[in-house]
Amino acid sequence: MLCDQNSIVPTLSTFDKVIVELGIGDGQFLNGIIEYRNRPNTCYVGIEIDAKQIQKARDRLRGKNIYLINDSFENVISFFPDNYVDEFIFVLPSPNYIDINSESQWTLLYQGIYKKLKDRGTLTIVTEIINDLLEPISDNEFNSWKKWLTSKFVNIGFRLKDICDDCPSYYNSHFLAQFRADKLRIKLITLILTK
Repeated sequence: MLCDQNSIVPTLSTFDKVIVELGIGDGQFLNGIIEYRNRPNTCYVGIEIDAKQIQKARDRLRGKNIYLINDSFENVISFFPDNYVDEFIFVLPSPNYIDINSESQWTLLYQGIYKKLKDRGTLTIVTEIINDLLEPISDNEFNSWKKWLTSKFVNIGFRLKDICDDCPSYYNSHFLAQFRADKLRIKLITLILTK
């Protein structure tokens, strides 16, 4: 169901849990999560700024417990009360939301996400490291980046619950499939962070 950020919180109040995916694209990933977890008392919220992508997601995702919002996630996150969301999921965020060169911008976003999470709520991030010249990533380069990224989230206040090189096998999307096919030049990592 397509809804706006003003009506989302009253709509969600009837569910036991709230899971929010940031930047859902065509909805393929969220669809897989819903099928894998199979929790009817959980509300799934997908946020996407691209109107064409949200329409594809709307066509793919149908259910009483799925709500889609066509807006930027920065705007929508602000409408959730503090300590409200059980889990945020962010798969392959744009460099503006994870890259070392944009750190001052994205730190504020993740501080906001932290406030909106319930105690022991989770932020799951799947991201990648790619060499600027698209050359293979060395183990040293990968481990250094992983350590830097983890420390940034710990400094925001998150606790590291789990870290995984690659991402869970049931995580599927067009880009994840492409990235998994080039493991030498594109290294994936999954961080599961808790409040």
